[in-house]
Amino acid sequence: MPVFLSNGKTMLKILSNSVLSLSSVFFLSVLISGCQSPTIAQQTTSEALETSAQTQPLEIKVVVVTMFEIGEDDDDKPGEFQMWKEGQNLNTRYPFPMSHHDIYVNEDTGVMGIVTGMGTAKAAAAIMALGLDPRFDLTHAYWLVAGIAGVDPQDASIGSAVWANWLIDGDLAHEIDGREIPDDWKSGYFPLFSVEPIQASSEASSEKGSEDNAQPSGKPVQAMNGEAYQLNTKLTKWAYELSKDTALSDYPAMYELREKYLNYPNARKRPFVLIGDHMAAATFWHGKLLNEWANDWSQYWSNGQANFVTSGMEDTGSYQSMIYLDNANKVDKSRFMVLRAASNYAMQPDSLTAAENLAMESGENGYAGMQSALESAYNVGSVVVNDIVANWSTYKDALPYEASKVAPDEDTLNELITPTTEPVDAKLSAEELIKSLNLTGHVEGGFYRQTFKADHRPMLSTAHGDRVNMTSIYYLLSAKSPVGHFHMNRSDIMHYFHVGDPITYYLLNQDGSLETHVLGPDPTKGHEMQMVVKGGTWKASKISTTGDYGYGLIGEAVAPGFEYEDMQLAEQDELVSTFPEHSALIKTLTR
Repeated sequence: MPVFLSNGKTMLKILSNSVLSLSSVFFLSVLISGCQSPTIAQQTTSEALETSAQTQPLEIKVVVVTMFEIGEDDDDKPGEFQMWKEGQNLNTRYPFPMSHHDIYVNEDTGVMGIVTGMGTAKAAAAIMALGLDPRFDLTHAYWLVAGIAGVDPQDASIGSAVWANWLIDGDLAHEIDGREIPDDWKSGYFPLFSVEPIQASSEASSEKGSEDNAQPSGKPVQAMNGEAYQLNTKLTKWAYELSKDTALSDYPAMYELREKYLNYPNARKRPFVLIGDHMAAATFWHGKLLNEWANDWSQYWSNGQANFVTSGMEDTGSYQSMIYLDNANKVDKSRFMVLRAASNYAMQPDSLTAAENLAMESGENGYAGMQSALESAYNVGSVVVNDIVANWSTYKDALPYEASKVAPDEDTLNELITPTTEPVDAKLSAEELIKSLNLTGHVEGGFYRQTFKADHRPMLSTAHGDRVNMTSIYYLLSAKSPVGHFHMNRSDIMHYFHVGDPITYYLLNQDGSLETHVLGPDPTKGHEMQMVVKGGTWKASKISTTGDYGYGLIGEAVAPGFEYEDMQLAEQDELVSTFPEHSALIKTLTR
């Protein structure tokens, strides 16, 4: 959702009442965005555009396209952009007054992040403006739309990440007010150049992917006006295969909402990665009847090929600009990917009306799946972005699924055919360990799975309610999620090192003292293999991102047994005010 600076309206009023030169407009635009703190490219936008013909444009490898940011770009409640800016170290700002938000780039890796603003119009304008910007070479760039979405509970659960093959436009249509439609019409909304709505049955639309729900017989539909676009399905499949085993975060509020969807098995699963198709419509819609319409509409415009899974507002506009830019040889539209992560369900559970469910999800706490969706979009998308950057020498000229057909250079070929005397490394990767142990994302960071709960014994009575005697979990930090952020548990916790790289623990005691412990495999290096943290102690943990294993795995036994209401995640400002002498450490190890 767009956020305006406090002086934005004043600036716009000045602009509307004055005749200003183009350079003045650029100058004021830079002032409006000037409160953003990271390194700024040395020239103003107007100067950069004027001199771009004499300078070498910056080669961009990946453009990450997000649609909104909630507040600032750093260090507050995140929107779609913030995790990318921080996680990909997008530290150089390029003023971009011809669009919604300035551009940020990591000039070392060639990764760019943009924020288009909400809706198809802003998205189309932003992509077109970027594609024509002479400061950047986008001819070989890959494009990744990474945003949140509503999700059809017939297909997936909140927090899930969905790669799209099809983009369907939900706005281009004819409409008659629902109060005036014929009795045998399902709705008053029907395709351009037709005279009645799609007649696919609701029973058919609930049978996802069935042949009975394919495009009605007759001449195939042609989407001549932007009603539907098919992306590069081979690239989508490659991205999915690369990222499908990414562990996704799961939070208690999500579980509570999932359990309401009793008749939707996929809606009750933990978050997962899948392929499904996306609908873009400027109107935020919600409810069972509109969910049926979205399925019918997607089937109709794709001639039975698309399966509606996610809903958003922008992507058909973005891709239309890509088509025009591709025609002008500015970009390669076959390198455009869409990844949408589910923040909310597109329709209500059977126990609620559409209005009740929308009101509940739009309340003070927002979408139950919002935080998980933002994390899923980044965690899944960054797997693809990092792979493209790491393999740029190959992927620049050959799409990833074609890369195996490209002959290696002579040095690489010699390296491949030369026998090695090095022993085979039989260590499991973090991804293999997460998958084999069925771990999932933890609210504090890292990954976990509860392995034991002593519910076969009498409960213990505590000041905060009855608890089981003990619970136990696996807990893993990896190079991709290397921090367990500061938090406090009421119960005592015993930690046991299992395998991997050493993990450093930071304990803030109530008297203000700081303890540092290293849990690891080698006692001769001072590693501890067991460690206790007493209840009421603030705790954080961190692992090296360049260790031999790329992860550290421990076990934890909690007594009395763990419950989420016994755990408190640290608020950075509050913890700094309590322990000011440790402010630098706290700012590093809190969300």
